[in-house]
Amino acid sequence: MKLPPLAHVAPRRLGEAVTRLAEARPGQALPLAGGQSLVPQLASRARTTRLLVDLRDVGELTGVTEHAGCLRIGAMTRQHTLATDPRIRAASPLLAEAAATTGHASVRHRGTLGGTLAHAASQAQLVVAAYALRARLVVTGPEGTRTSDLRSWFGGPHAPGVAHGEILTAVHLPLRGPGRGYALAQLGHPVGGRPATTVAAVVDTAPDGTLLRAELTVGTRVSPPAAVDVTHRLTEAGEAAAQTVRIVPGTPDRQEPPAAYCRHVVRVLADRALTEALSRARHRGPGAPLPRLEETS
Repeated sequence: MKLPPLAHVAPRRLGEAVTRLAEARPGQALPLAGGQSLVPQLASRARTTRLLVDLRDVGELTGVTEHAGCLRIGAMTRQHTLATDPRIRAASPLLAEAAATTGHASVRHRGTLGGTLAHAASQAQLVVAAYALRARLVVTGPEGTRTSDLRSWFGGPHAPGVAHGEILTAVHLPLRGPGRGYALAQLGHPVGGRPATTVAAVVDTAPDGTLLRAELTVGTRVSPPAAVDVTHRLTEAGEAAAQTVRIVPGTPDRQEPPAAYCRHVVRVLADRALTEALSRARHRGPGAPLPRLEETS
């Protein structure tokens, strides 16, 4: 299907982009990042708008820097960059691995970190990884700039915490500490191959290998992301993760997997991710090189 009639602007400064969004009536203007999710939704009439504010020329929204113990990633940073940038691979390998397994190469060269988080697909690899890493989001709007915790960002699948006229401008991630292990496990949906369920595991260990903290983050197509501390219940970790799957009220899509099936998948993926994360934490010292992240074609 073709896009409906709409206006398109491509400002070069963040302030101008915010102004154009804020001037429009609520629901009548949308920011355009990579467009990998929004454009198909507009073409299928799943979403509507009269104005697209294209952010591709806003240079303030790109770039990767380190500051005050955090990695700052501009919201318009492409997924390909997330997967290949040496600073991200060293400081936040879970995010790099999530980006490397997102879609096809052509998608990763267009898709952005901010666009993915703003789309708020609960099961998306980057969403689950950022949630597991306790990402903080920088949002700019008519009233100025504010910082939001990603874990309070979701009101449900595809329901991000961004208000009218606001733009997600950057993502802050804490730097990886020594003794940290991570892993990502996912199952693709039978229709289209997109992730139906993604589980991330993050563990912290002492120099002698003693487990200090273990947390699982779960994202599915039927419920918003959720994290559960399994430090003291490793033998029950899969079941604890499965219990985070709670269906958001509403009419289910006939292509969505039933919740019982999702919980079963989560149990399997949680055990797999936790085992891998523990192995990585205990068998790779803080100064050892990262494993090569092969990008899928």
